[in-house]
Amino acid sequence: MRNWLPPKKARVTEGDAVTDIVIRALRKVLADIQQRSTEAIKALDQRDFLVVLGALAGFEEQIRYVTVRLLVLREIKEIQEQKDK
Repeated sequence: MRNWLPPKKARVTEGDAVTDIVIRALRKVLADIQQRSTEAIKALDQRDFLVVLGALAGFEEQIRYVTVRLLVLREIKEIQEQKDK
């Protein structure tokens, strides 16, 4: 008969790896927002309002993407802290 092994707990390094992946994705989105904001400012200075609108298009969705993932990371952290108690 095989010995029964309890399920493995997620290692801290595994959780950190997931967090790192999410953080890298968020950094890319925020870098894109930063670049597009810079372009929008330049276009605004040149009074090219159509380009400003184009640069700003989709910001809401990108910010929502970042916000939701940060909320998930925060929730994961809270759950892990509760389990450690």
